[in-house]
Amino acid sequence: MATEGGVRADVAEARRLVASSSRIVAFTGAGMSKESGLRTFRGDDGYWREHRAESLATPAALAADPVLVWEWFRERLAAREGVRPHAGYAALVALERRTGGMTVITQNVDGLHAEAGSGEVIELHGTLRTASCLKERIRRFPVTSSLLAELPPRCPCGSILRPDVVLFGEPLPRVELEKAFEAAVRCDLMIVVGSSLVVHPAAGIPFAALRSGAAVIEVNPEPTELSRSRGVVSIRGTAASILPEVTGE
Repeated sequence: MATEGGVRADVAEARRLVASSSRIVAFTGAGMSKESGLRTFRGDDGYWREHRAESLATPAALAADPVLVWEWFRERLAAREGVRPHAGYAALVALERRTGGMTVITQNVDGLHAEAGSGEVIELHGTLRTASCLKERIRRFPVTSSLLAELPPRCPCGSILRPDVVLFGEPLPRVELEKAFEAAVRCDLMIVVGSSLVVHPAAGIPFAALRSGAAVIEVNPEPTELSRSRGVVSIRGTAASILPEVTGE
């Protein structure tokens, strides 16, 4: 990779874009969480290499065997304990503070962006932090060890609770999806981090930013469909190492 004053040319160009932009949006996927120690779903060590999604992450699975489904979600929650946001999260938070505000759109459900201090986070696939009553979805409860002491967890009304994540076969939440696309068409720069961009409709969000005239920086260890698009500075690397360089934080 060519260098510019000792800095990789792609990183230097990304820095210039960050410095000249005022309406920045970040879009993150599972690769962002992986660096903090969380497993992905589709990677070499992904969950779906050990489990069938149809057995654990669909409305039908929850109805057929809620104990099994909740055992798996409890396993994921246990894996989340002790995991902390890495330097890439801190870089986005520092950039947000420096620019006076930045929307983070994430496909992740782990809450690491909020824990790091990001102020406006759009969680496209929901969250592991809460669960809702299957009978009355407006009844929502924090997921705690006491809630999961007996499986499946239940609402005071007696109904089973469901995790507040988007299960396979369910649409993404309309409000969050609309907010994400609105942010994409308004921004002048989108920073895409750790997403394989294979899950739609979320994968269309960076392309909506491109069509609206925004520049795009992609940080990913592997190339994606976005990588060779015109107007994209695509950097091979990981979020924790590259984002602090790109943002100057």
